[in-house]
Amino acid sequence: MLNNNLFKKKSVWIYCLLSVLCVLVIFSIIKVIIVGPSNFIDECLELFGGANKQTWVFLVAGSKGWDNYRHQADVSHAYQTLLKNGIPVDRIIVMMTDDVAFDSKNPYRGELFNHPNGSDVYQGVQVDYKGEEVNSEHFLNVLNGNKAAMTNLGSGRVIESYAFILIYSNHRDNIFVYFVGHGTSGILAFPENYLYADELNNALQSMYSDHKFNSMLLYIESCRAGSLFDGILSESNNIFAVTAAGPRESSWSIYCIGEDEIPDLCLGDEFSCTWIEDQANLGILYPSHVNELVEKRTVLNHFNYIRTSVKLSNVMPYGDFSVGQNKLSAYIGKSPEVFSKYSYQNSDIPSFNKHNGTNMFSYKFSNNTYEPYQTTEQPNGKNNTMKPSSIYNSIMRKIMDRTFNTILRSVIKKLPGFIGHIDELKELPSNLPLNVFPCYRQTLDHITANCFSLPKNKYSLNEVHIFFNLCTRVIDSEWKSEEFYNVFEQVVHNVCSKNASMFSNLLKMTDIY
Repeated sequence: MLNNNLFKKKSVWIYCLLSVLCVLVIFSIIKVIIVGPSNFIDECLELFGGANKQTWVFLVAGSKGWDNYRHQADVSHAYQTLLKNGIPVDRIIVMMTDDVAFDSKNPYRGELFNHPNGSDVYQGVQVDYKGEEVNSEHFLNVLNGNKAAMTNLGSGRVIESYAFILIYSNHRDNIFVYFVGHGTSGILAFPENYLYADELNNALQSMYSDHKFNSMLLYIESCRAGSLFDGILSESNNIFAVTAAGPRESSWSIYCIGEDEIPDLCLGDEFSCTWIEDQANLGILYPSHVNELVEKRTVLNHFNYIRTSVKLSNVMPYGDFSVGQNKLSAYIGKSPEVFSKYSYQNSDIPSFNKHNGTNMFSYKFSNNTYEPYQTTEQPNGKNNTMKPSSIYNSIMRKIMDRTFNTILRSVIKKLPGFIGHIDELKELPSNLPLNVFPCYRQTLDHITANCFSLPKNKYSLNEVHIFFNLCTRVIDSEWKSEEFYNVFEQVVHNVCSKNASMFSNLLKMTDIY
């Protein structure tokens, strides 16, 4: 009888224990669904006193020169905002050529502005890599944490983040990457070279496989930025990318200055200014519950806000949507209640005047003036005359267009059984298979080596996708890649050698927009 009672008591305890475990499991599942897996793990770690997750931030302006003022202004403003959000300065890495603030054309020497009614955003920005150090190889090395490759370059700093699989690990870093610059189908442009979608994807996949981060959020501002991730970025690798534009559309600049229809300068970009100004204005827009908003706001909440606020392009999401359930503050910090220095309460003020030494310089801004990154030829003034720089650009564009067309037609003539019209190759690709990129890269590199530098001439970004389409046709056909490359190299050599006088100095044809 005694044994039976003991057995019954043990059974009751086992039943209770199993019931508690079932309740905990159900609760955990519901909690994961509500807050996301990453936040759930963080809360568990915090409960047991083991959480020590930090954030790495990588800010990149991928262009150079006064005409690209907006990109460095965007990055500088993002830097100030993230500092105010509590991201430590030693966790922010900045890569930009840093040639705008002290450009001779800058009426406010040593200052940058990202809004018509804003303050200087440049002061205090610590640039880790500048000038010729801004290129795709260094970008990937910093992102990958390849410290040895960055020795004796800039600050030498890289993202040193490691996330371990074991749940009791106390080191779980997130990464936020913000890139702003030029781009086209499958390409992010740097001043001296290109970063291709397959190269970026390989780097991200390698980092994920090597457990170099907990989760990653990317904000990419460029034309056709969606083409870097559409059908490419994995949906299960803890990486979520938000792009300013879809795979086949332009991203747009904002707050542009200039007479009549040709802007001399734009202060910012629509996507970039939207997400940055949102942080600056939270306390003004939601004064009664800003703290609660900051605590609960997720990445997807922020994405939805940006997507509905940006009007001229389609802000797109890619990758692992489980990251979207994570708190936004895990990537960009927690904004204070009010940013008095960088808030914009009166957006109707049409002009911006600032005294600079003994000179008074006035620019007129239009808050609803937008320009695409790659603009076409536009009239200037009522008499329809062109500025000297526009005339020069117009001539160079025609030379580049003629060169591309000649190369394309000559190659097609040598390809047996080519079906289709050349105009079909000029259409933007609907998808970008990864196996086409080696051919894409090789064709563009060969043009750069023999004719003129494609990365140094942003106008070419409007045209280079025709070579992706050509490579796609080659790969989908029975033509052997080696035979195609031989034909292509021969054609490029012939076309460019016939224009030797025009291309005698490859560096001459630069900065054509």
